Amino acid sequence: MRKKIILYAFIFLTCVGIGIYYRYEVQSENHADAALQSGYLYLKNNKPLQAMGDFSFLSEYYGNRHNKTIQKIVAKGLLKKAEILTNLHDIEGAIITYEQLSNLYMGSNNKKIRYDVAKARFNQGNLLLQQKQYDEAMLAFSYLVSTYGSDQKIDIKRMIAQVMYNETVILNETGHHDTALNIHSSIVEKFVKDKDPTLRLITARSIMARTKNRLDRKEWGIALYNSNAFIRLYHDDPNPQIKKFLLQNLLYRAEILHRVVHIPENQKDLFGNDPQNAALKTYDEILAKINASTNKDEDLPYYKSIALLGKTQILNSKHDTDTALALCNQIHDDFSQFTNPKIRKIVAMALLTKANILTDLNRLNQASSVYDQILNKYKSVHDSEQNDLNDIIIKAYINKSIILEKQKQSKFALQYLTDVIKLYKDTQDEKLYYEISNAYLTKAELQINSQQYDQALTTYTEFIAVAHHKNNPKTRYNGADAILKKAKLQIMLHKGIEIKQTYDQLINFYIDDQNINIKRLIAQGMYDHAEKLFKNNRGYTALNTIQDIFNYFKASEKDQFIANILDKTNALNKQLDRSISW
Repeated sequence: MRKKIILYAFIFLTCVGIGIYYRYEVQSENHADAALQSGYLYLKNNKPLQAMGDFSFLSEYYGNRHNKTIQKIVAKGLLKKAEILTNLHDIEGAIITYEQLSNLYMGSNNKKIRYDVAKARFNQGNLLLQQKQYDEAMLAFSYLVSTYGSDQKIDIKRMIAQVMYNETVILNETGHHDTALNIHSSIVEKFVKDKDPTLRLITARSIMARTKNRLDRKEWGIALYNSNAFIRLYHDDPNPQIKKFLLQNLLYRAEILHRVVHIPENQKDLFGNDPQNAALKTYDEILAKINASTNKDEDLPYYKSIALLGKTQILNSKHDTDTALALCNQIHDDFSQFTNPKIRKIVAMALLTKANILTDLNRLNQASSVYDQILNKYKSVHDSEQNDLNDIIIKAYINKSIILEKQKQSKFALQYLTDVIKLYKDTQDEKLYYEISNAYLTKAELQINSQQYDQALTTYTEFIAVAHHKNNPKTRYNGADAILKKAKLQIMLHKGIEIKQTYDQLINFYIDDQNINIKRLIAQGMYDHAEKLFKNNRGYTALNTIQDIFNYFKASEKDQFIANILDKTNALNKQLDRSISW
């Protein structure tokens, strides 16, 4: 009997204890929820500091409780607290709060809490990325991908896709471009079949990034493949941002088909039988989409202007000059009032194209007027972002001078060349300086034609002094060419020892260049020099030059052009009745 009483007492006390425990838990849940609601009410009344007090109380008092309902409430409070701190620009405090939430509930199996932990890690990683704390951000993102990467909940999938994209941003910022490219490929592979608009947009961005990467590397075939894939996947997507991406991809496709000259044999199927015609159709498709669009996106005028210009250039190459000229006029009329630097460049290019077409048609007065229009409308700007425009200005100066020379106005032609050299001779941009190198050579040629020989020598000398310090192979080629032309002029003027000094510059400045065109130019120039010495009965002096040719170009004899020079040099050497081993 006593045992039964003890057993009943134990059961009674256990039930009472359980009741008290659950009552306590319910009270705790109610108190925690009251604190959460109080915080929300403070927020609603625009009292963020008091709200943070309530949310902080939640984590301090209830943070270590195992009750799932309380854990959910605490997680909500910490997320809201971090959000307030972010809005108050206390980024470090927000990062710490997200870290606190993650540490408290990282191992939870509850779906809602797991989601809140994921959201905390996601927001924390984004804040760290904004602060350029790349290593810490990568840790947060890597944890998310490894822990939640296979989760099929749509909100989680969206986070994972964005996290993977953010990883590529960090990798590109830190120079790991190939790894970033691999992650973009993983995003495409993982999410390309999803219909969710957010996932489609992130996937579209990754395909865009892959295409841009290939364009930057000048891997035209792979870039075209990626661009075609984008067009196929997103041609009817209603998302305005994806529609914009679609236009960009159509432009990528058109520009690749239009501009690429040398197509590898294994990519000819990709480019098709008539890339130019395919590019023309793509430009027309771009124009049709823009004309049918009700979108007021500020980039659309740029896309339209560049498509019109591309179409103009292709039609000109097909000798449809009337249509090409009409399109040049349309570009000028439709876009000349825009201040966007990219559109200004397109308008300037359209004017340059128009002037070049008129020149080719021998309508020189009209062409000259258009070149004047360019020079009056656009002024030189010492800004690297405006170098495309500066390039057009330089070409306008040079082409204008060529027209003036044809019209027997050498004095004015020389003045245009002098002006453009003065404007740009100190530029540090290699591409622009190449254009100026052309101006130097043209100026010297005009001076020679006008029998201003000393002035031409001065022009060559000024250019030669700078050209060999440049890295652009085309500029260096012009520099070597200037030395040969200067030497030729000195020979004509019987300058004696100065001729040898000029040829010495050719060897001193350019003999180590590995560019084959420069090697060929030097080899030909040295051979011509040796031949002239021989014909002028200066055979012993010619022998030194012949020896230099053998010494400097024997290693390049696999090149057919240089091999021919060596053969001719050897024949010349035999005429001098002296054998040189080579």
